Amino acid sequence: MESKSAKQAVSDVLNVELEERQSQELYYSICSYLMAKDDFCYVDIIKFKYALLYDDFNQELVDYFVMEYMLEKMRKKHSFILSTLTYLVTCKS
Repeated sequence: MESKSAKQAVSDVLNVELEERQSQELYYSICSYLMAKDDFCYVDIIKFKYALLYDDFNQELVDYFVMEYMLEKMRKKHSFILSTLTYLVTCKS
């Protein structure tokens, strides 16, 4: 995941300004949560990522779309968890 792509997606979807490192940490926290608690959602995200890669998008654009897709999925299915993870990432600094 390109850190600038994750940062921009967080800014666009959540209207939260994070540092690049924080947005990367949020990405990995969401992935960890989904792998542990909602593997169907995680598999959906992986399929989406590989579909974009298959269509030969550039890596930075793929990373942006994946983070945006992941944030939207989390917002719809696990909004409280998304809020909590975002809060933890921002307060950790």
